[in-house]
Amino acid sequence: MQFKKLGLPVVALGLIASMVSPSHAQMLKDIAEAAPNENIGPMPHEVPGDPTKMNIKQDKSTNIWRELREGTGGKEPGPIDIQRYNLQMEPVGIQTFFKLPVAITAEDLKAGEIDIAIFGAPTGALPHSAGNMWAPAEVRTTRDYGGYGDPQFPLSWIEYETLIAPFTILNAVDYGDVGLNPYNQSHTMEEIRRVTREVASVGAIPFIVGGDHSVPNGTYRGIVDVYGKNNVAILHFDVHLDRDMGLGKFGAYYHSGVFMNRAVEEGMVEGRHIIQYGMSTPVFGAEEYDKAAADGAKVYHIHEIRRDGVRETFDKIYEDLKDIDLVYVSFDIDTFDMAYAPGTGSSSPIGSKPEDLFPLLREFAATKTIVGADFVEFNPFYDNKGQQTARLVRRTMFQFLTGIAMKKEGIDPKYIHPRVSGEP
Repeated sequence: MQFKKLGLPVVALGLIASMVSPSHAQMLKDIAEAAPNENIGPMPHEVPGDPTKMNIKQDKSTNIWRELREGTGGKEPGPIDIQRYNLQMEPVGIQTFFKLPVAITAEDLKAGEIDIAIFGAPTGALPHSAGNMWAPAEVRTTRDYGGYGDPQFPLSWIEYETLIAPFTILNAVDYGDVGLNPYNQSHTMEEIRRVTREVASVGAIPFIVGGDHSVPNGTYRGIVDVYGKNNVAILHFDVHLDRDMGLGKFGAYYHSGVFMNRAVEEGMVEGRHIIQYGMSTPVFGAEEYDKAAADGAKVYHIHEIRRDGVRETFDKIYEDLKDIDLVYVSFDIDTFDMAYAPGTGSSSPIGSKPEDLFPLLREFAATKTIVGADFVEFNPFYDNKGQQTARLVRRTMFQFLTGIAMKKEGIDPKYIHPRVSGEP
């Protein structure tokens, strides 16, 4: 305070202080030099002598996040419709995916002869995707102005081009969320794989709402557990190539850019049965394209799609997959231009348009046999107040669901209702 009263400049204050006592930095240096400089041992997670292994703490809380409750309240196996009214408008009732009934166990799925089991996989493996953990909850509570309730109720939402109400054809349920271990991504992947396998093993189609794009590291493996190696193609929608070289980014096995490379290298799928659609962002080197090409994969870039046309590109995809019918779809919401999908941590200013892609998604699902699908990289924290991206996620799912319903009923995949197509 005395220096301040004197009105001395800051530089002068520093000179006076240096004459009075040694600098703070010098003081700390002296203390450090006199300190014992001990190496207190390895980090708690390290296995001494083996840096490739991690010591995981085991106690009564280690697995509580994935320990299943005993029983289901004494009820008979089968889905539970937890809504009060036959027609539930969006703001009313208990929030489930599309206001569908709830199932908890594989026995519920079997008893209800379920076609589609929608469940959340709330992961966030990378810093920009941490908010993805809240995506399943946000998609459940998205306002979409529709009427839901009993999926057999005739006033359920109908698809806008076919005028088909998929929930009057498909037996669908909300299968809850996969358990999340927020401190151990690999353990979460194990549980995602288990639940996916559980759904697929009873003949239902798992529809997974992520989560970030690490999700298919667990889901696709669960699908292959059921349907076998080299029997299920991958159709990957994204603006990113997701073909990071190597099998681990900074030592992390289960991130958003590795699942396809890993699937090929582990013999889960032939490279030629991986189709990638919509790429339009920079990559970490041309060798990533070379790797995909060497595997035999087909990569359809936005440049090529816009030059040749969306339908023409899908015709090529059908030709690429002509010798395999079972398909797993991995749909990154950043496939769409950021003008349509702002709510993602890795949005791109160059992407697809919903009006171009929706009819072809529906047609594809009505043509091939979808055995699983994930919808990932929606981050509610980046979305706007109108839930623009959340609604887009739901509409994208709705197109696939409509196509699967059409396939179940044997409807022509290219069908458009006459009233919509302009026919009398």
